[in-house]
Parts: sequence; structure tokens; C-alpha cells
Amino acid sequence: MTRSRFTFLFILVVVLIMPWLLCAGTLDDAPFHIVVPSSDWQIKETSAQPADKRVFIAASIVNTNTPNKRLASIAIKYVLKETSASTLDDLCAGFREGLAGNQTTQISETETTFLGYKAKVFIYLKTISNVTVYNEVTIFIANGYGWSLCSVGPLEKKDEIKKIISIYRNNPA
Repeated sequence: MTRSRFTFLFILVVVLIMPWLLCAGTLDDAPFHIVVPSSDWQIKETSAQPADKRVFIAASIVNTNTPNKRLASIAIKYVLKETSASTLDDLCAGFREGLAGNQTTQISETETTFLGYKAKVFIYLKTISNVTVYNEVTIFIANGYGWSLCSVGPLEKKDEIKKIISIYRNNPA
């Protein structure tokens, strides 16, 4: 596993389990804005501080009403050196490689469109300290950046986790 792929997986796991350890990023270049469904949700957008040379955690969104069964989402931004027809596939290959092993069971990988961009959605389970966590990750490329929108929570909250992606909305034209 390459260093950047390991870093991606490490960031994903650490941030979703311990959101107070967040590094920073910015949503300034995002093709979306975040609209939370209620005051139970808190957005933490932070200024640019890389988690890796070209990987930034742009924002975390946490449901504060579920402290023991935390629902959360995180927006991760990748600064790409260049983009091509294979950039999304390359980014997804790194993500897939990071999932291999590590007490992870991939349920599905689906091609889709998100906010008008070609995207892939990964659904997987990860067992951490005997707790099974349900994860949905939407990965896409927009305006020279790669984006991963990760939604996570306990397996029994799967239906609620599936709805989290709806907080990411198209930026007004």
C-alpha cells in the first residue's frame, strides 16, 4: 500500500471515530454547500491545514443528538496534480486498496452521478473494537479537485446514514 493510500484510509478511520482530532481543509472550492436537516447537526468547517501534502479534511458534520451512536459525515478534498478521464478511477483504486483487509467488508461499489458529476459510491462495513460501523462514501472529481463525502454510523442506523448524503447540495449558479 502506498503512503498516500494508507494516509487516506487512516484519515477516514480516525476522523470518523474521533471527530475532535480533525485536521483542516476548506469548502471554498467545493461544488456543494452543506444544509443540515436540524439543529441537532453541527458543521465544523476549518481553514486550510493539510492532513497530507494534497489531502485536506474540509468539513465534518456530526449529529450531536446521538452521542453514543454517533452519525457523522466528513468532506475530504484532494488537490489533484492533473485530471484526465482516468482520475476518478485512480482515486477509487486507492480507496479500494485502502479498504482491503483491515476488518472491512465491502458491500457494494456503484457508478452514479452526484451533483451532475460522474461518481462512485462505496458501501462497506468496518469492525472496530467489536463494533460494526456502516459507511457510505461518494467519490467524485470537480473543478480540479477530488472529493470524498463519507457518511458513517452504527450498522443499526443504516437507513439514517443513507440519508446523510442529502445534506450536500449544489452551489447556486
